[in-house]
Amino acid sequence: MPAYDYSKLFGEIERVVKSDLSVAEALLHIIQFCEAARPHPDWSALRALDVESDLRQLQQWLETIMRTAPPPAAITGLWFGLFNPTVQGRVTADIHLIGAPYDATDPDWLFRQRWGKGTPVSGSTVLDSIYQLAYGREDGLGNDAEYPLALAYAALAVRRLAQRMGPSLLRDAAQRVLLVGFDSGDFLCIGSVQKDGLVFSRSTEVMAS
Repeated sequence: MPAYDYSKLFGEIERVVKSDLSVAEALLHIIQFCEAARPHPDWSALRALDVESDLRQLQQWLETIMRTAPPPAAITGLWFGLFNPTVQGRVTADIHLIGAPYDATDPDWLFRQRWGKGTPVSGSTVLDSIYQLAYGREDGLGNDAEYPLALAYAALAVRRLAQRMGPSLLRDAAQRVLLVGFDSGDFLCIGSVQKDGLVFSRSTEVMAS
């Protein structure tokens, strides 16, 4: 029997991402939600993740990309993809960034006129810690930790970056729709950066073009 009702879990992640909770507060809420359904001693270590330090590093990562290899104005959709690279023989979790002209009516929009080949991955220490704690021992939490916490943290981090970096993310584009999710699975449309700031989407998966 699954540990979670995944529909409720995903809805809770979306709710906190589109709330006024800080990244740390929102992540703690998701941990508490998960622990209630899947008790395990490793949740206490996951509560101790150094979120603020990692968020500063993530902002430097994104600022560097936007300064050195900014997407053209036509790239109106940005995909922050979660994946599991192997770094120096060690599997981890990380985020990469690609983009394309966004089209809410086309499920294959990301595969057309793609931008972002060769952009560096984020090197998130929090995502790495989530992965190592999830899979570091035989009786670990595994995907019961990686799925909710990696998705929630990545989406919360992108939300915060968008709120802090709005103009530099938008540049000359009409908007930049922000989507965060697993390259091989579920994703969340946070909303779009517009001239007046970040506007949350009403739908989990799409935002009007």
